[in-house]
Amino acid sequence: MAHDANQGDCMTPSPTSTPVISARLTRCLALFALAAGCVAGAAHATPAKGEKAHAVADLTSCTKPVYPAEARAAKHAGTVKLAYLIGASGDVVDSKVKKSSGHVALDDAARNAIKLCKFTAASAKGKPVESWAGIDYVWKL
Repeated sequence: MAHDANQGDCMTPSPTSTPVISARLTRCLALFALAAGCVAGAAHATPAKGEKAHAVADLTSCTKPVYPAEARAAKHAGTVKLAYLIGASGDVVDSKVKKSSGHVALDDAARNAIKLCKFTAASAKGKPVESWAGIDYVWKL
């Protein structure tokens, strides 16, 4: 997404006047809406025959992970970056910690949580295939 270099970024207020801020905010919101529309359209697009489609999560199957009691008591927090393998069945068949939170209990809880999610498997040439995806679990008190 490109924006006019003379206009600054969308989050930094202009020191000049309120109408400039409003105009900038309007442009930023329009760009955001356009980007969101593109993402939403792509998410529901049906791939042409022979093309590869990405896995899709059934968000109702992904429950919020339980904060491990020992980690909560020790006031541990952090972000776990996971890679997980979605099998042709739509189940998570493997996961790997790509970047640890710094606390094994939080890393393990994230891996256990992703195993509970169900997916519509990715497909290639109309057939379900395994595929890797990633997620960040943010643990904060």
